[in-house]
Amino acid sequence: MTRAMAPPRATFTRLAGGSTLGRPHDVSQQRRVLEATLALLAHDAPLEPVYLTETLE
Repeated sequence: MTRAMAPPRATFTRLAGGSTLGRPHDVSQQRRVLEATLALLAHDAPLEPVYLTETLE
Protein backbone atom coordinates (compact mmCIF):
# COMPACT_ATOMS: atom_id res chain seq x y z
CA MET A 1 0.00 0.00 0.00
CA THR A 2 2.72 2.48 0.93
CA ARG A 3 4.61 1.94 -2.32
CA ALA A 4 1.47 2.55 -4.37
CA MET A 5 0.78 5.86 -2.61
CA ALA A 6 4.38 7.11 -3.04
CA PRO A 7 4.69 9.13 0.18
CA PRO A 8 7.46 11.76 0.35
CA ARG A 9 9.29 9.66 2.99
CA ALA A 10 9.02 5.96 3.90
CA THR A 11 10.81 3.31 5.93
CA PHE A 12 10.39 -0.38 5.11
CA THR A 13 11.41 -3.28 7.34
CA ARG A 14 11.05 -7.05 7.25
CA LEU A 15 8.96 -6.92 10.40
CA ALA A 16 5.50 -8.46 10.47
CA GLY A 17 2.36 -6.37 10.57
CA GLY A 18 1.49 -5.51 14.14
CA SER A 19 5.20 -5.30 15.02
CA THR A 20 6.08 -2.39 12.78
CA LEU A 21 8.63 -0.97 15.22
CA GLY A 22 10.12 -4.29 16.35
CA ARG A 23 9.74 -7.19 18.73
CA PRO A 24 7.54 -6.59 21.77
CA HIS A 25 9.62 -5.36 24.72
CA ASP A 26 12.77 -5.01 22.55
CA VAL A 27 13.40 -1.36 23.31
CA SER A 28 16.73 -1.16 21.47
CA GLN A 29 15.27 -2.53 18.22
CA GLN A 30 12.21 -0.30 18.47
CA ARG A 31 14.46 2.72 19.08
CA ARG A 32 16.62 1.90 16.02
CA VAL A 33 13.59 1.68 13.74
CA LEU A 34 11.98 4.81 15.16
CA GLU A 35 15.20 6.87 15.02
CA ALA A 36 15.87 5.82 11.41
CA THR A 37 12.35 6.81 10.46
CA LEU A 38 12.40 10.14 12.29
CA ALA A 39 15.81 10.97 10.77
CA LEU A 40 14.08 11.20 7.40
CA LEU A 41 12.37 14.39 8.59
CA ALA A 42 15.74 16.16 8.60
CA HIS A 43 15.95 15.89 4.79
CA ASP A 44 13.97 17.62 2.09
CA ALA A 45 11.32 15.46 0.52
CA PRO A 46 10.83 13.52 -1.65
CA LEU A 47 13.33 10.86 -0.64
CA GLU A 48 13.96 7.34 -1.80
CA PRO A 49 12.47 4.82 0.66
CA VAL A 50 14.78 3.57 3.41
CA TYR A 51 14.99 -0.21 3.74
CA LEU A 52 16.04 -1.51 7.18
CA THR A 53 17.25 -5.05 7.79
CA GLU A 54 15.42 -5.44 11.12
CA THR A 55 13.61 -8.76 11.58
CA LEU A 56 11.61 -10.43 14.34
CA GLU A 57 14.18 -13.22 14.66
